[in-house]
Amino acid sequence: MHETCNDELMQLLSLISDSGKGYQFLMKVIKEIYPGLFLLELFIHRDDRGSFHKIFNKNYYNIMGLPFMPEENFITISKRDVIRGMHFQYGCSAQEKIVSCMSGEILDVVVDVRKDSPFYNKPYSITLGENEPYGLFIGKGYAHGFLSITEGSCVNYLVSKQHNPSFDSGVLWSSINFDWPVASPIISPRDTALPMIGKCKCIFS
Repeated sequence: MHETCNDELMQLLSLISDSGKGYQFLMKVIKEIYPGLFLLELFIHRDDRGSFHKIFNKNYYNIMGLPFMPEENFITISKRDVIRGMHFQYGCSAQEKIVSCMSGEILDVVVDVRKDSPFYNKPYSITLGENEPYGLFIGKGYAHGFLSITEGSCVNYLVSKQHNPSFDSGVLWSSINFDWPVASPIISPRDTALPMIGKCKCIFS
């Protein structure tokens, strides 16, 4: 972590160490799954009204060692048995992203598409849902997708680069080394036409 004189950042650091006063750090890295792929614990507050979610705070992410600045935010709402994926951007538009499920439940799947990586085509999956305070930080070099387990699942994405159709790519969901737990998924024509893993451009800058 780089040293800084930012007063807010110093205050956050003091809260982390001041456990005797009952403070709790609002976000944290649970574990690094693969290089650049992290399981996060995000902040959720619940009361009689419902829930409040905090997904991103620049200083918190700096403290966690993830200097991430989003350029775009988007949300998908999916029917049950929908598979979206497996998507990534490459070249100068390669993205880091934070993925969380705001409503319903999904099976989130991430796969390294770089042939020279020791983690190539070794998918990681996790169930994300509205009742769990977890999200994924996904670095460059990974394709991402998910299966919607419930009707109307709502997934939130924060990405470090804006969508660029010229560098938008992906791999066919059924070509990765993963056993999807669905017999007849609902898939878009675009996702059905994606190339097999190992047959796509995978240059990440």
